Amino acid sequence: MCFSWTDFLKGNQTPDDKINLGLHEFAHALRFNGIKGNPTDYFFDNYFKRWLASAYIEFSRMRKGYESVFRKYGSVNINEFFSVVVETFFESPLEFKSKLPELYLFTSILLNQTFTNDGKPLINCREVLLVQSNTSLKSDYSSALIYYLRYNGPFFIAVAFFVVGVFSMKGGGYKYPPPYIMFTLAALAWSYLEINYSRLYFQKDKFSIRKGYLFVQYFRDIELPYSNLISFELRYEHIENKLGQTVKQISDANLTYYRNGNFYTEDLSLDIIQPQFDELCNDLRRNYVHVFIRD
Repeated sequence: MCFSWTDFLKGNQTPDDKINLGLHEFAHALRFNGIKGNPTDYFFDNYFKRWLASAYIEFSRMRKGYESVFRKYGSVNINEFFSVVVETFFESPLEFKSKLPELYLFTSILLNQTFTNDGKPLINCREVLLVQSNTSLKSDYSSALIYYLRYNGPFFIAVAFFVVGVFSMKGGGYKYPPPYIMFTLAALAWSYLEINYSRLYFQKDKFSIRKGYLFVQYFRDIELPYSNLISFELRYEHIENKLGQTVKQISDANLTYYRNGNFYTEDLSLDIIQPQFDELCNDLRRNYVHVFIRD
């Protein structure tokens, strides 16, 4: 990083004007380091989408010319907005907290520090703040999603080994070892499919992830508050049906969440029920969850 040392010192001489070159540029470094694939803060890199969801409203207001607790330079783009937010967070935290409490809370979680009401800094407070950021949905949206088994690699491997095993047993009899080897390999492939199959349920006060499909259905349930939900992403692809019409279907859906100090992503095989799904997405956005739909 290269910047004017004179301006760096000047930014620290006035501690409450919300202009600080050092804070501004190091905020850029914190953000861009992960984008460029360099080693970066694990939590920051994964939680940033949730922070973006909380920042979008104020950033949009500034883009439209409304007054803000942040200086106007933050409206240039979202990267400058983040750096300006960091400047304000450290130089005028109580004003920030008073005028934009939700964004202040998510910024505190992202940076793992906050300020008390008398301006004293507190560090390593992330887990406590996560509990404070919890919200709830307006209703239960579990019926908005329908799940099915995706015909993927493990599925075809399991079927192939099972079929080969059946024909081997017919040809060599039940005392012939190879069929049992095939059945074992089929069982392993199917077990892999089962334990990686996930269902997601959006309840009013929490979301649930249920692992397993058929034989080990619900072998593990995970229930978490919405403060731990980072993003819900869904992508469509356009295909041609038997009538020659171009239709769209879901090609990819995944959920990212935080649990016990780690971030996890669940791949989902699902269809949606509208308008319940649209209501769900709007409710998640209201709770500052990153919702991304690519049509």
